[in-house]
Amino acid sequence: MRRLIWSLLIVSAAVGLGMLMRFNNGNVAVLWPPYRVDVSVNLAVLLLVVAFVLVHLVLLALSNALNLPARVRDYRERRRRETATAGLRDGLLALFEGRFGRAERLAQGALGDSSLAGVASLVAARAAHRMRESERRDRWLDAARDEAGSANATLMTSAELAVEDHRPADAVAAIETLRSGGPRHIHALRIALRAHEQAESWDALLQVLRQLEKRDALHPAAIRGLKIRAYRALFAACGDDLLSVQQLYASLSLADRAIDEIAEAAAHAFAAAGRPEQAARIVEQALDERMAEPLLALYGALDGVGARERLRHAERWRVRYGDSPVLLMTLGRLCAAEGLWGKAEEFLVLAERAAPGRQSHLLLAQLYERLGRAEDAQAQYRLAALAP
Repeated sequence: MRRLIWSLLIVSAAVGLGMLMRFNNGNVAVLWPPYRVDVSVNLAVLLLVVAFVLVHLVLLALSNALNLPARVRDYRERRRRETATAGLRDGLLALFEGRFGRAERLAQGALGDSSLAGVASLVAARAAHRMRESERRDRWLDAARDEAGSANATLMTSAELAVEDHRPADAVAAIETLRSGGPRHIHALRIALRAHEQAESWDALLQVLRQLEKRDALHPAAIRGLKIRAYRALFAACGDDLLSVQQLYASLSLADRAIDEIAEAAAHAFAAAGRPEQAARIVEQALDERMAEPLLALYGALDGVGARERLRHAERWRVRYGDSPVLLMTLGRLCAAEGLWGKAEEFLVLAERAAPGRQSHLLLAQLYERLGRAEDAQAQYRLAALAP
């Protein structure tokens, strides 16, 4: 439609100009003594137009000739940038494909463009790292660090590669440098978490873990597993220092205390520090809320607390949770500790029938030894030895 309109306008202008020139009878006289040239106005206008076009073409040619070196430079610069961009693109594709040698070569070809030099150096560093070429990787990282605008990316890459290389101290140093100069990125927190885990810096790991948990940046199962591992290590490191155990337990949140494995580690720590009654209270609070078989087994082994009191709690849990094999074995151990031999045998036999296993056979064998029933004890020891 646009072409049709322009065609109509051009044809209309041509017709109008033709009609105007048809009725134009004027003359133009050019005097150059001793010559005189007379031409019509129409021819004079046509000559002026032709002269203008010729002058314009000559000036345009001169301008292009003068600008030719600059145009050649621009063309070469454009080609260089296109080549560098294509090399970086192909290098990234090769890196993702696992062709690390080709990725490093292509990234090196992209260094011709200063705006891409930092990115190309990081790509080459990752490729060299995958090939276990640590010296080349470090040279590429140093080159990327010198490029403008790539400082944060270089620090992040350095930290990530250090974690993969099991150099947690270098990773933490890079992350701390990054965090001191800007916001705390979630990915940086994840890298710091892995570095602290490798270095077994459990306090620092828990701090980072809380930040990730607030931002919902880690799967709940992973958070739970890391908390269990960290608190087990921290409670074990307290040894028999009661004050350290109390301080650590006081720092636990209610949600962390509700994790069975953490409660078990805390109870073990209090028992090792000479406070079995505190350990028993931790286990009792947990078992009053939920069934936790590891805590039941620990509760039966807390000999520093009176067996009758523990037996009363265990019987209440039996009413609430039913005849769990671990609970039955705990009841059997507590009855044996109180000298209730018949009840102890009854509970242990029920536990052995519900879930035959090495532990139930061993408890029965020990009970029969205390009762002087050597043959029954030997039979139970054999069953324990054969049990899977």
